[in-house]
Amino acid sequence: MVEAQKARQDLTVKGESVERIFGNYQAWRYIVNRRYQRKLVWSLEEKRSFIDSIINGYPVPIVLLAERKATGAGPTQFEIIDGMQRLNAVFGYIENEYGVDGRFFDLNTMAETKALLDAGKLVQREPLLSRDACVQIASYTVPLSIYEFAGDGDVDEVFRRINSGGRKLSRQELRIAGSTGHFAQAVRYIAAKVRGDVSASDELPLNEMKKISITNRELPYGIDVDEVFWIKQGVLTKEQVRESRDEEIIADILAFMLLEPKPPSRSEVLDDFFGYSEGEPQQQRHAQIELATQKITTEVATADFQRVLDQLKITLNRSGRTLGQLLLGDQPPRAPRYFQVVFLALHKLMVVQNQEVVDQDQLAKLLDGSGKQIQVPEGGRWGAEDRANLVNGAAGVYGPAFGPAKAYDPAQVRWITQMENILTQSYTEQAAYDFKQGFLRLDGKHTFDEDSFDKILKTLAGIANIRKGVRGYVLVGVADTGADAERVTQLYGVDAKPFERFFITGVEHEAKALGRSLDDLFMELTSRIKRSALSEPLRDYVARNVKSVRYYDKTVYVFEAQAQEEPSNFNNVFYVRHGNQLAEVPAAQYGELFKRFLAGM
Repeated sequence: MVEAQKARQDLTVKGESVERIFGNYQAWRYIVNRRYQRKLVWSLEEKRSFIDSIINGYPVPIVLLAERKATGAGPTQFEIIDGMQRLNAVFGYIENEYGVDGRFFDLNTMAETKALLDAGKLVQREPLLSRDACVQIASYTVPLSIYEFAGDGDVDEVFRRINSGGRKLSRQELRIAGSTGHFAQAVRYIAAKVRGDVSASDELPLNEMKKISITNRELPYGIDVDEVFWIKQGVLTKEQVRESRDEEIIADILAFMLLEPKPPSRSEVLDDFFGYSEGEPQQQRHAQIELATQKITTEVATADFQRVLDQLKITLNRSGRTLGQLLLGDQPPRAPRYFQVVFLALHKLMVVQNQEVVDQDQLAKLLDGSGKQIQVPEGGRWGAEDRANLVNGAAGVYGPAFGPAKAYDPAQVRWITQMENILTQSYTEQAAYDFKQGFLRLDGKHTFDEDSFDKILKTLAGIANIRKGVRGYVLVGVADTGADAERVTQLYGVDAKPFERFFITGVEHEAKALGRSLDDLFMELTSRIKRSALSEPLRDYVARNVKSVRYYDKTVYVFEAQAQEEPSNFNNVFYVRHGNQLAEVPAAQYGELFKRFLAGM
């Protein structure tokens, strides 16, 4: 009873105006924990409907926040437990991301938005909503419930409870909400990589969340839902991705990869794997999958999954068809179980039997029409034996395109999913990533750009100096402007491969222009790093970890930096990264740099 009274004392219920909460948003005080929060999945119509409710003065559901006490001089922050989509809808409308009935919020209505307009940080779109309606929005009182939580476990439990009573969340979202085990973490991590909405941390300011959220193409940010693998390949519908059905597929596949004997596929079994069930047999199943994941590690499980998926992407890209079209001729409304069988068959050949594709065209031909022989059951249950037999049968069909794997060759590492994740992640972690179209000047003389190469090394030092624990990359063979990509095409006839706002040009044309093989160029780069003015131990780290990777038919060089025990320098000069800009640290500020860095700030 005492505990209950204390809990009530820690709960504050109040109303705050939209203008006030928008000010908090601009101060980056609202935090999203991706461990249990959904992607930003409201459609434009849902957002417009919510804004219409506010304009008409209708009551809206309460927003639940967890208060985080300020550390040092920083302001108090609030973790959003319930209400993320509502807040995003409000802030998006105020910032003129979309209109309601074709009309946009008047940025002169509030002092904060007027200041942003005057500073050029927001652009006024027209026609305007009436000033009276804009004032109604700005002054509307949003109900807030603010709670001080003892720990993450309390937050997770509250999130589950407030969402389990209704039909707000899908079963998978409830399973994974707050589940912190090895298996759940692996599923969460792989799912983000496949969707492309990966982030360096589980926690993001709400301001940054939209940059990697899955959105409709009408919105000027985020990941186009039609380009997400599951939808683009016809495996799942948009609604199913909204319900996190992609995580269910990954969990099903991962459990099959990890366990012997092979498990069945059904909802109750997934409940057990995520620790969402009670009872001794259920807990034993949870412990079994946890141990299996822990043995192989999340990193290895993710790498195996990614390797198989990249091969499937290569085959589909080569065929020019979606998975459903390739397997069945006509695209079905969805094909989750067909995907499982094909994926697990490739996994058996590539990972379990340690084979590799020796004839890409033959694999595409063997996949063509093979779905007609895969008799997947309808309904929710899929027996273990039936699933294993289908996987073994498909592996037998695709096997002739495979042969024994050769020794590991770093130049043949396929990084399709990983690189797309890095490109997307750079939207929210700009300081830790940089991109260069190549090593040669674009003046047509085909000469190695010494200054640009030194800039790469200075950038790596700047990344390593962000703070302890940081890891970042410089990718060479990736143009981040259309102008650079067009110039490369003009000079070398390269057909750049677009992804989001980037253009993958590769480095093959540069090796050819220099009269070298890719291996020779790679060795020269490694030698240049070892001879460079980059300080130790960062110089050794960069030289050991530089990679040559493949993105479809393009070769990209990946330079990796990691924070060392102390700040790093180039030619005895220290550098830092602010966003995507590199800055030299004045000698007078070296002491402050070391103090901040050693404090982990």
